[in-house]
Amino acid sequence: MLKIKTLLKSLFASLPLSIFLMALYAACIGWATFVERDYGTLVANDVIYHSWWFETLNAWLLINILGCLRQSIKLGVKISMAIFHFSFVVIIIGAGITRFYGFEGNLVLKNGETSSFIRSADSFLNVLVSNEIGENSSPRDIDPLASFKEGFEINLSPYVRYSSFTLKKEVFDKFLQIKSIDIINYSLQSLYADASKGEPSEQDIAEAKKQNHYIAAFEVEYDGVKKTIQVSNRGEISIEKFGNRYITLSWGPKSMLLPFSITLQKFEVINYPGSQMPSSYASYVEVNDNESGDVFEYKIFMNNVLDFKGYRFFQSSYTTNDSEDGVIYTGTVLSVNNDPGRILTYIGYTLLIIGAIWLLFDKDSRFRQLGDFVQRQKILSLFVGIVIISFIEPSIASQANAHHSRLNTLDISNKIDANAKSKNQVQAFMRYFDELANKQQELEPLLEDSSLEAIKARLESLRNIPKDYLQSFSQLQIQGMDGHIKIMDTYSHEVMRKIVESSTFRGLKHNQFLLGLLALPYDMAKLRFIRVKNKQILKMLGVNQDAFVSFNDLFVADSLNDIYEYAMFPTQESLDKFKQGYKLYHFVITAIKKPESERNEFDKQILKLHDKMDYLMPFSIWNYMRIFPNPNNINLDLNRTSQVGNLNMETKQGEDKSNNDIIGTSVVPHEEISPDLFHELHTWHSLGNPFLLKDPLLIYFYNSLVIALQQGILQNDWSRLPQALNAIHDYQERTAGVLYLDSMHVKSELLLNSIDIFPISQYFYLILGMILFFIALIAIIINKKIPQWLGRSIYIILMLVFISHTIGLLLRWYVGGHAPWSNAYESMLYIAWASALSGIVILRKSYFALCGSSFLAGMALTVAHWGFMDPQIGNLQPVLQSYWLNIHVAIIVASYGFLGLSLMLGAVNMILFIFRNPNRPQIDSSILSISAINEMSMIIGVLMLSVGTFLGGVWANESWGRYWSWDSKETWSLVSIGVYACVLHIRLLKIVHIVYIFNALSVLAFYSIIMTYFGVNYYLATGLHSYARGDAANEISIRIIICVGITLLIVLLAFLKRKLPQTKDLYG
Repeated sequence: MLKIKTLLKSLFASLPLSIFLMALYAACIGWATFVERDYGTLVANDVIYHSWWFETLNAWLLINILGCLRQSIKLGVKISMAIFHFSFVVIIIGAGITRFYGFEGNLVLKNGETSSFIRSADSFLNVLVSNEIGENSSPRDIDPLASFKEGFEINLSPYVRYSSFTLKKEVFDKFLQIKSIDIINYSLQSLYADASKGEPSEQDIAEAKKQNHYIAAFEVEYDGVKKTIQVSNRGEISIEKFGNRYITLSWGPKSMLLPFSITLQKFEVINYPGSQMPSSYASYVEVNDNESGDVFEYKIFMNNVLDFKGYRFFQSSYTTNDSEDGVIYTGTVLSVNNDPGRILTYIGYTLLIIGAIWLLFDKDSRFRQLGDFVQRQKILSLFVGIVIISFIEPSIASQANAHHSRLNTLDISNKIDANAKSKNQVQAFMRYFDELANKQQELEPLLEDSSLEAIKARLESLRNIPKDYLQSFSQLQIQGMDGHIKIMDTYSHEVMRKIVESSTFRGLKHNQFLLGLLALPYDMAKLRFIRVKNKQILKMLGVNQDAFVSFNDLFVADSLNDIYEYAMFPTQESLDKFKQGYKLYHFVITAIKKPESERNEFDKQILKLHDKMDYLMPFSIWNYMRIFPNPNNINLDLNRTSQVGNLNMETKQGEDKSNNDIIGTSVVPHEEISPDLFHELHTWHSLGNPFLLKDPLLIYFYNSLVIALQQGILQNDWSRLPQALNAIHDYQERTAGVLYLDSMHVKSELLLNSIDIFPISQYFYLILGMILFFIALIAIIINKKIPQWLGRSIYIILMLVFISHTIGLLLRWYVGGHAPWSNAYESMLYIAWASALSGIVILRKSYFALCGSSFLAGMALTVAHWGFMDPQIGNLQPVLQSYWLNIHVAIIVASYGFLGLSLMLGAVNMILFIFRNPNRPQIDSSILSISAINEMSMIIGVLMLSVGTFLGGVWANESWGRYWSWDSKETWSLVSIGVYACVLHIRLLKIVHIVYIFNALSVLAFYSIIMTYFGVNYYLATGLHSYARGDAANEISIRIIICVGITLLIVLLAFLKRKLPQTKDLYG
C-alpha cells in the first residue's frame, strides 16, 4: 500500500515531474507553431492542440498542480501563493469545459436575409440516409431537405488515418457500417501527378501542404451492399445508392439550429476618411425569439457583442462583391459561440490577478524575502503605483481621443456656386494669373542652366529658405493613404526616410528636400541620393563606386527626354518609350508576377527601388500629396459655420449671407449620412499631374507655390512664398472641417518630429549603461565603493533621459490618438520605457540593475531604429480599438522590460563568475546580491506576463468570441510563461550550483521572449499578431545567431567557475 501511495505521489504530486511537464508542455505548443507555419492551422489543431495525448498532458499537469498545492498547504504555504497557483487549476478546468461542451460557428447573412441556422467551426463527417425510393429513381429525384430522415455526425480529423474508426449504427432497422480506409492530401498528390511541370520545388510542396485540401476514403456497408465512397473536406456531397435508399456523405461544417432567428436589416462599413481602411463595421439585426415571441433590434459591432440565450454573436467579417463602382458590401459574417466554461475561466483570471498582486505585498512571500535580502522593500509600493498610473490614459491622450471621436453629429456645407463669385474677384484672380505667367517666363532661362555649378547653387539656395517660411510649409496638413491626417513635416520625414534612408542629404533637411522635389524636379533627378544596397543592381545601373543612384541612372541616357515627356503628358506612345528606356522594367515585371512568398532578395530590392523611382518621377510627388480637402466636406464643429469659397472671401459678422456665396450649414445626425457619402466628403485630394490641371483654383495653388519657390531659389526673393503658403493654409482651414488639426496638435507633432527624442535616448541609455557597468565591475574587482557623487550624477542623467523618453511616448500618444504600442516600432519604444522603468525607478539602488536596465532600454531603441520597423503613425483597425487591448499590451510588453532586465543581470553574473578569484570574495557577495535582484525582476516579469497574457484572452473573447485560439503570439506567450515558471521553481529542487544554474537559465530563457516577439512577428509570420516576413526576418536572424553564439560562450566560460559556496542565505 505504501508503494502504491509513493507511486501515486511521484506521478501526481511530484514537483520535479511538474517542472518536467511544464517544460514538455511548453516544448509541445512551441513545436505546434512551426507545424502551423509549414502545414497550416488545421493540421496543427488536429495533430497537437486537439489530440488525445495533448488533452492527457493538460489533465496530468492539472492533477500535478493540485497534488503539489495540497502538499504545500500541509507545509504551510502562504495564501497568496495558493491563490495564484490554484487560479491555473480553475483556468484549465474552465478551458476543458469549453473544449468538450462548448461549440463555435459562424452565421453569414446577406442584407435583408433571415436565418435560424449557424455553421459549425469544426468539420464533421455528415451522414444522411434517405427514405425508401423506387427502383428507377436517381439522385436528382431526391430532395435532401425532405427525403433524408435519418442522419448523424462524426467529428472528423484530416489525420483520421492515425486514429481510424469503424462506425456501426442501426438505421431503419438495418445496420449501417462505415469504416475509414485512407486519407490523402489532394493538393500534394495533384502537385506530384502533374508530371509536365517536372519535380516540384520545396516551395511548391510547402504551399501544397498548407492548402489543407484532403480526400478521405470510406468503406460503407448497408442493406447487403458494400461500396467505397470518397469525400473532400471542402464540403462537397457524395451520394450513393444502397438497395432502395440513398446515403450521402459530406465532410465539413454541420448546421445547428438556433432557438431564435436573426434578420440582417443593414450592414454598414465606415472607412477612415480618405482611405479604404475600415474604421468600424456594424450589423443592424433583428432577433425574433421563437419561444416567447419577443422581437428586438440590436447593433453588433467590434467589441459590442449580442448575448442571448447562452449564444454570443460577434462581428467577425463581411462579404463583398466587386463591381465597376468598386467594392460593394453585401452582408455580414458573425462568429457565434456557446461557451459554458467562460464564467469559470474568468473566475480563474480574477484569481490570477488577485494572487499576482498579493504575492508582491505578502510579507512572507519569496519576493519580499528577496527584498529583505537586498533591502529594497520601499521600492515595491512605488512600482505598483507607477504600473497602475501607466494604465490610465493621461489627460493629453484623452483630449486626442475626444478629438477623434467627434463623429456623432455631422454638419454639411453646400457647394459654392462658381457663378456667384463677384466680378471684381474674378478680375483680380485673372490679373494674378497673368502676373504669375510673366514671372514664370522670366525664370525659365535661369532654370535651363543644367551645369553642375548651377545645380549646386540652386541646392544652396534651398538651404537658405527663411526659417519662418519653412515652418509655415511644415505645418501644412496632408492626408495619408490610410486616412490619417498629419502635418507636412511628418510627411517630408517619411519621404526622406523612404528614399534617402537618412535624415539629411548634402545639408538639406527633410522639408528642404521635399521642396526641392516640388520646385526643382529636373535638378533632383540628376542627384544621387536614392540608396541602393544590392551590389548586383548597382552594377546593372553602371554605378560601381557608390551606394546611391540618381533618378536619371535608372534610365538609358538617350531616353531621358522621352521619360520627362511621359511624366508631363502620359500617352500610350510615351509609355512605350518609357518602358524601353527604363533599365529595370523587365526585372520589375518579373518580380511583380511572382507570388510574394517566391520573391528572392534581388526581386525585393528591385521592387523597393521601383517604388522610390515612382516617387521621384518629375512632378510625380504631387500625386502623393493629398493636401486639398473636399470643398463639400462635412463639418463636425458645431460652433462655427463652414466657409468654402475663394481664398480672400470671408463672412463678416452681421453680414447678410443671402448675398454671399457662403451658404450656411445644416446639422444632421450621423446615422443619416451614408458610409459612401461620409467617405467621399472626408477624402482629401492631391494635385495630380500639374500639366493636366483644369481647375483654376488648383492651377493657382500650383503656380503660386512653385513660382514663389523658384523665385526665391534663383533670385533670392522669397516675398511670394508666404502668400502661396497662406493660401493653402486658408483653404485647408476653411474646407477640412473636423479633420483639420488644431494648433495644439500641430505644435505637438512638430515638437515630436523636431526633438527626435528616441534616437537620442538610445545613445544616452547605451553609453551611460556601459559606463556604469565598467565602473561597477572595476569597483568590485578592486573592492572599493563607487563614489557617491559619481553614482548620483549618472543616475540623475539617466532619470532625465527616462523623463524625456516618457514625454516622447506621451507626445506620440497624443499625436496618434491611441496608446503607443499598436505596431512593432511603438512596442519597442514601450519595451525600452519599461526596461528603463524597472531599473531607474524600481531597482535603482543596485548599480548593476541600473546599468542592465539602461543598456537594455538602449538596445530596444536600437532595434526599433534598425530600419525594418516603420515609425509612421497610422490609424488602427477596428479590433484594436479596445480598452482591454490597451491594458493587455501595456502589461505584457512591460513584462518584457523586467524579463529583459533579468537577462542583463544574469549576463552580468556570468561575467562576474568568469572573474571569480579566491582573493576576491567581494565578487561572490555581489553575485548573490545580483542573483536576488535578478529573481525579483523575474518574479515581477512572470507575474505581469501571466496577467497580461490572460487579459489578452479577455480582450479576444470580448472582441471576437474566442479567448484562446492558439494563435502563434499567444501560444509563445504561454511558452514563455512555462519556461520562466520552470526557471523560478528549479531552486526548489535543491540542486548543486543553483546560483550559476539560475543565472545561466535567466539568460537563456529570454530567447523565448525573443521568439514571442520577433520570431512570431517576423519569422513564423502566422496568426493575427504577425507584422512581416522576408527582409526583416533575415536581418533579425543573423543578429540573433550572433547573440546566441556570444551568450553560449559567456555561459560556458562561467561554467568553469560555477562552484559558489555562499548560497545558504538565498537557497538554504
